[in-house]
Amino acid sequence: MFPMRMTCLEEYMFCDDRPAYPMTGIFRLRFSGKLDRPAFEASLADTVRRHPLLRATVETRRGRTPRWIDHPDWHPVVQWDAPTNRFGYVSTEFQDLTQSPGTRVWGTAGPQGDQVVFQIHHSCTDALGLNAMLDDLLLGYALRMDGCDGSLKLPEIDMQRFLCRGAPDLTVWTLLKMAHKQAWGLLGAREFLMRSPAPLAGPTDAVDMMAPPPEFPCALTCELSGEETRALVAAAKSRRVTVNDLLLRDLFLAAGQWRKQRQVGGDRDWLRFSVPMNLRSPADARAPMANSVSSVFIDRRAVDCEDSDRLLAGIHAQMSLIKRLQLQYTFLLSLGVTRWLPGGIRKGTTGDRCRLTCWMSNMGSVFSQSPLPRVDGRLKAGNVVLEALDYVIPLRPLMHAGVLVHTYAGRLRVLLSIDPRAVTDEAGRQLLDLYMAQIRRTIVASVSDGP
Repeated sequence: MFPMRMTCLEEYMFCDDRPAYPMTGIFRLRFSGKLDRPAFEASLADTVRRHPLLRATVETRRGRTPRWIDHPDWHPVVQWDAPTNRFGYVSTEFQDLTQSPGTRVWGTAGPQGDQVVFQIHHSCTDALGLNAMLDDLLLGYALRMDGCDGSLKLPEIDMQRFLCRGAPDLTVWTLLKMAHKQAWGLLGAREFLMRSPAPLAGPTDAVDMMAPPPEFPCALTCELSGEETRALVAAAKSRRVTVNDLLLRDLFLAAGQWRKQRQVGGDRDWLRFSVPMNLRSPADARAPMANSVSSVFIDRRAVDCEDSDRLLAGIHAQMSLIKRLQLQYTFLLSLGVTRWLPGGIRKGTTGDRCRLTCWMSNMGSVFSQSPLPRVDGRLKAGNVVLEALDYVIPLRPLMHAGVLVHTYAGRLRVLLSIDPRAVTDEAGRQLLDLYMAQIRRTIVASVSDGP
């Protein structure tokens, strides 16, 4: 299997990596209780054996597609009792995939118990792939702590599906069948190239291109109650839209209000949100950790946000069209074409122009299929309970914020990742507060409208 060519998306993320803007995700697990360190480390080593991209490096050769190189005996060393920054995270650095695998792990002390922080290169996995890996890790830990009584066991890993990662169900036949639909994708690509999205915040000082900011990662969080989360789902159903449609609409409204209050830009500026779309099918449930995701891009101006109902209808119509015409594949197909052009994918990642205003990722309900027992809806793994988890997604040049939303134990959690070189803690908190206030207004308005 190894050496193995990178997929187009893996290569894009590898080429777009840079010291000042690491293409890595930071993931924090917060437990109640103290982890048994030897048992956790042993479970982590087992998990690395099951998920090969955790231990792989990249080999580059001039004129050739980068390749994954396996290191079957490698596993990360957990750095216990690591210090944290003011956001509660371990300060992380750039990872060079050509020199070492893209996985680092720290253990820290939290208010209720231990915390574990992972830094994993985005070329190795998307957030949903990471969840599959974490589920294996916690299940393996539980088996080591509680013993094997037959009620729990690690599932078999499907390596064949791993070989089809990226776009596992995109065969030559399905590509031919959707070719006429991709004409709409070409129209969207034309708009993508002709419009220049505006950064969220205003101009910044010169950036040190050799390292991320010392306080990286910088993440602010907020959470809805269980009752509010259920009300948000009910609000989407009553309006015949998705929860993601509502969250996208409300983020556009909050970002526009935030920019207006801070006198940033103008009403004609295009704000571009990148929305990841999962490409997995049920057959991929036991594939090893990898990327099987694409992105679509939603552009709106401040003037488009003056009528919130019309804005919601437009977002819902656009997302429905994308799903109906399978335009979630357009981005990956464009990377496939770019790979064969002069300069290849790397040429498309050069420069520091603003390509995106913000990420907007909704992971839905996480760990909903885990076989682990639960305490008040939270996973119990051996002697600890997973109280909460956070996902910090990478930021790109002139992209000053990213939002990731997930639901765990029946509560919707919002994490806002900010670039401290452009957005202060106070300004970031103001943006998050505006967003949460808008979400709660959506809930109240739905309740007021009634059935």
